[in-house]
Amino acid sequence: MELVSVLLPVYNVEKFVEESVKSILNQTYKNIELIIVDDCSTDETYTILQKLKQKDERIKLHRNSNNLKIAETLNVAFKLSSGDYICRMDGDDISHPERIERKVNFLKNFPEYSLVGCSVQSVDENGDFLRNKKMISNQALIQKTLKYASPVFHIWLARREVYEKLNGYRNIPYVEDFDFLLRMTSLNYKYTNIADYYGYSIRLRNGNTISSAGIVQRKAHRYCYYLYKRRNAGIEDNYSIENFNKYVHTTKNEFILFNKSNAFLQKAILIKKRFSIKKLIYIALSYVLSKEQRKYLNGKTAVAFLGKSVVGD
Repeated sequence: MELVSVLLPVYNVEKFVEESVKSILNQTYKNIELIIVDDCSTDETYTILQKLKQKDERIKLHRNSNNLKIAETLNVAFKLSSGDYICRMDGDDISHPERIERKVNFLKNFPEYSLVGCSVQSVDENGDFLRNKKMISNQALIQKTLKYASPVFHIWLARREVYEKLNGYRNIPYVEDFDFLLRMTSLNYKYTNIADYYGYSIRLRNGNTISSAGIVQRKAHRYCYYLYKRRNAGIEDNYSIENFNKYVHTTKNEFILFNKSNAFLQKAILIKKRFSIKKLIYIALSYVLSKEQRKYLNGKTAVAFLGKSVVGD
């Protein structure tokens, strides 16, 4: 049975980390190593992890001496790993018991794929179910989706050779996982999802990347796609943190409008009724407030900065 290395970066998740860790340790696939890297948490996260480590020898625990952020923290975890497969986990989420086993079996049965994700559920801070998100598996649709969103959630399982070939994650804030997939695509690696399996619960809460990165994350997504288009056009991938910072620069007005829009959208999501007047009002308010951001994301500002020949369709 091949070894699976689970990479788990954590930062200030004391309320959720024990449940997250146990959801990995209780997998039906037992040959795992859980590599947890604490990125200088200021709460009790590390203390909780030390206690958990004493109870299960499969846990490898490391603490960064400086706050490195998620991409570099993931690379620290990868360098500490030795598994044939690399699996991702977040410190506030929950893996369903068969998640690793089903993904390993998939890659064994379909050797043409190098990475596989799954459909997911979202839960609130209390762990209560919010909704399902079905991911796609059709290769043609995956390619069409790339421009607009990541077709595989970052909680994938991949063959080790992919991580070695790509030299881990690039330090592109907020979208290191999307950049990873695009670089895979550039090298003709194939990936997909187990579309009919909901094997993971993503926790929506204040303070995680989904709720805090906002418009900057969306701009970063656009920047990654620009780099991908350059590679496809045979032009050098000229990533630099300076260009990245210039591209994702956001005005105060953009932040205000986006945050208000996002707040209404989150309120709509948290209303569990499928049809509700209040839900429709929140969605409408979110739509109106996001109008200026949509102009940016549709490429008008992007073309001015990056050049139509690369960014355009």
